[in-house]
Amino acid sequence: MRLAILADVHGNLPALEAVVSDLSPMNVQHILVAGDLVGGPRPEATMHLLRSLDCQMIRGNGDSYLLRYRNGRAPIYWYTSKAYATIRWFYRHSSRETLEFIQTLPEQRVFKNPKVPTIRMVHGSPRDPSESIFLDFEPAVLKQALAEMTEPVLVCGHTHLSWHMWQGDQLAINPGAVGCPFNGVTDAQYALLDWDGKRWQVEHRRVAYDLDLIRRDYTESGLLTEGGAFARACLCSIETGRNITEEFLAFTRQLLCKSGAVQNGFLPDEIWDRASDQFDWPDNLSITQI
Repeated sequence: MRLAILADVHGNLPALEAVVSDLSPMNVQHILVAGDLVGGPRPEATMHLLRSLDCQMIRGNGDSYLLRYRNGRAPIYWYTSKAYATIRWFYRHSSRETLEFIQTLPEQRVFKNPKVPTIRMVHGSPRDPSESIFLDFEPAVLKQALAEMTEPVLVCGHTHLSWHMWQGDQLAINPGAVGCPFNGVTDAQYALLDWDGKRWQVEHRRVAYDLDLIRRDYTESGLLTEGGAFARACLCSIETGRNITEEFLAFTRQLLCKSGAVQNGFLPDEIWDRASDQFDWPDNLSITQI
């Protein structure tokens, strides 16, 4: 039995196509995708390709944010603030069929097959799709997650970092991100699980693809312009393999704190604009201004 494990596609169609091409000679029986499917410039084409592969998918926190927006359950400032322009773009460019399909996906899924041990797939952690599990940082989170599980295998995503670890007879694995890795490597990343009859064998794979294709998608789709600084940070993250998005958001929080404004989740547009102007954007990329 051979499984392909994917996570964090984030609407990056060229990266997903590169992974699918890499998989074509691999004789994979099942593809598991651990959430954050959309949230990029090609949500419709990305979902069409994933569904055509008959993947077993779950929702990530980003996918759930889109549903909160759609269902009118998001904070009011999501509908007007510049900081949330990307989610409004994602909503406008996602069909009703895609949104309803995402709504049907669970936040966790258990993969059962009589030939192999059971696998629990989550996005962040078994407790919360937004909780991060790191291999080296806060190891207690991983230890507790495995202790609370009855399944021998945990698949997670969310951190965009590839790793795996055995704890006794339990295996935990993060395949890394297809669409936007944060480990300094810009290749699309995923993992293969091979069952040899006694134990899972793990192979982490990296697939190079033409970054000009994703740059083109960000610009020609209008996401880079309409999404503003957050969309720019996402593209910079893809181009560097570094979490520019979180670096930018941390910078905005610093400005907000210095301003003395109430930090209730709302980010005033003037703070957002100041952060966009003053942030130390990577200067060696194809985009310098939007």
